Amino acid sequence: MSNRRVSLKTKEIGQMYTGKAITTRQKNEIMPGQPPTFDFPEQGTSNRVSHQARIPRVVIIGAGFVGSTTAYALMMSGIAAEIVLIDRNPRRAEGQANDLRDAEVFSHTTRVIVGDFSDCCSADVTIITAGLSQSGQKSRTEGLRETGAILHGFVSDVCLQNPRGILLIASNPVDVLTYAAWKWSGLPAHRVIGSGTSLDTSRFRRRLAEHYGVASANVHAYVIGEHGDSQIPVLSSARVAGFSLDEFSKALGLAPAESPLARIVERTRKAGVDIIDAKGATYYGIGAALARIVRAMLRDEHAILTVSSRMPESMRLGDVSLSLPSIIDRGGVAGVLPVALNGPERAALEASAEVVKRGVADLSKAIPM
Repeated sequence: MSNRRVSLKTKEIGQMYTGKAITTRQKNEIMPGQPPTFDFPEQGTSNRVSHQARIPRVVIIGAGFVGSTTAYALMMSGIAAEIVLIDRNPRRAEGQANDLRDAEVFSHTTRVIVGDFSDCCSADVTIITAGLSQSGQKSRTEGLRETGAILHGFVSDVCLQNPRGILLIASNPVDVLTYAAWKWSGLPAHRVIGSGTSLDTSRFRRRLAEHYGVASANVHAYVIGEHGDSQIPVLSSARVAGFSLDEFSKALGLAPAESPLARIVERTRKAGVDIIDAKGATYYGIGAALARIVRAMLRDEHAILTVSSRMPESMRLGDVSLSLPSIIDRGGVAGVLPVALNGPERAALEASAEVVKRGVADLSKAIPM
């Protein structure tokens, strides 16, 4: 028999002596001076769940600007049930965790903890944001060897604890380090992903939307190649409400606008540097981009995002990690899609691949792959 306290049966269930009067009691009726009682179905041990359901867990390595902002974006979206912060400065990580916990009442119930690499063992996704400070750097390739050395140690520790999870790299130069992390980790290429040009694509779409006076959701355009100076904002296959840019301009009665579009391309390419010059670092945009990538994975969305991953042979770009539109599902990169390019754009993509290959060659001299 169960040890639970249950109420008496339904309707009038007999007489209860209360001192001076005889009363009848209905099911679940609260009597004066008595605690409420409730009926529970009897449960045999065969009906009980003997294990906890798996919860979505994300580990973030690096609790600086990018790492903490990514944690905040994940928390506000309710994507992850548990977020683990790992940082070489535990006091900073604890401060970030406490600050995030203070937002829980206003967002979603999310367990935020400070951990170490052993906490990676059950992570669905491990995000690496650690690296050198962006402030004062002239390009994303500066400090490559120093950041590479930091990342190499992290990747080894993470994969020792969790050989089945997904690695999401945000440290710059992200394409070089995504390729290196794949080589160092021994993981399948589809489970080592870089944030790539996901943020650049967002910047490009926003600027095109502002130019044409429409919502960015109605603009479909991609930035491909390296997340850096050699990136290619693709104009030839960009679409607004299904129209090419030329067709949409004609529909609105606009004159051909090669000069404004060229300025949009250049502003997109230099956007990160401009923000760093103004405030020392970028973190809101990349934090939101990382949260979007994680959402696509944890919810098995099959969303198409421009992330960095090792290029398949069919792309004819060589052994390199670059950004192209990719299908993202629960297992990582489910497929890499080709983009319709004109001649100059294809040549620029091939040149971008060579830039990344040179970075990989430089890093491999310091840390073998």
